[in-house]
Amino acid sequence: MSLIDLHSENTIRLLDIVFALFHDNKGHAPLNLPFSVTADGGVILSGQLMTELTKAGNGDLIPWAHKNIVSLFV
Repeated sequence: MSLIDLHSENTIRLLDIVFALFHDNKGHAPLNLPFSVTADGGVILSGQLMTELTKAGNGDLIPWAHKNIVSLFV
């Protein structure tokens, strides 16, 4: 699998998880992002998101999400 294909697949998988967790936020309240960014640019994934990412078959997304999640929401 090429790096572009892997990036696309990981993007879809992560966004599917985020949507499943946070789809109830239908624009009526400020968007609650499933992560926060520290002053030094580090990423902290929300507890709910980490719970899903630690389930079988999703663990490979944790380092990928730390590196790429910000770009999916800006």
